[in-house]
Amino acid sequence: MVTALPLCALRVSQPYRVVGKEGEVPLRCSFSSKLKPEEMQVSLYKGLHGRESLCSAYVNLSEPYFTTDGTVNCRGNIRSGRVDMIIAGLRGNDTDLYRCKIEILFPPPYLRTVGNGTIFYIQETPNCPTVSTQSQIQSQSQTSEQENVKNNVGPLPLLYAIVIITSCSFILQMIACKWRVSTSTTPMLSQKESYMKF
Repeated sequence: MVTALPLCALRVSQPYRVVGKEGEVPLRCSFSSKLKPEEMQVSLYKGLHGRESLCSAYVNLSEPYFTTDGTVNCRGNIRSGRVDMIIAGLRGNDTDLYRCKIEILFPPPYLRTVGNGTIFYIQETPNCPTVSTQSQIQSQSQTSEQENVKNNVGPLPLLYAIVIITSCSFILQMIACKWRVSTSTTPMLSQKESYMKF
């Protein structure tokens, strides 16, 4: 049995549960009233007793589309007897009960009511690497390892240079010493003696 609405009654109903993906949740708030609203205020509240609206928009039904700004934003459309919204910017820890509040501002009388609430379940996408991201990570790590090897060759080239320079200088000193010894040990012959030997 359907009961008739009193002249000034406003009712809002919502689905029991909706599932969101990638931070976006669709929500339909249905309302019924004997009045044909021209101006409305649509708000969304988080929690069973939440007093702070997550998003709120004034809508003149001559232009029934609305968008709100913020970390969590709502965009939607009002059609006859329903408000279709997309709530964006939600995360997994925003899973909760959300209530739709409808206010009819014009024509009088002013009417308002809050819906029964909808459980939002927001699925999080895991940060698991895919095959392409794994190959990118591997190529980046290989490139960085090669750069580290190039940059961190260590003291070996310097050590080799020191050994070569030291060896060369030692060999040159040995040659110089032998030459000095050979020139100092040869007896000096006078000119007469050397002349006589011929």
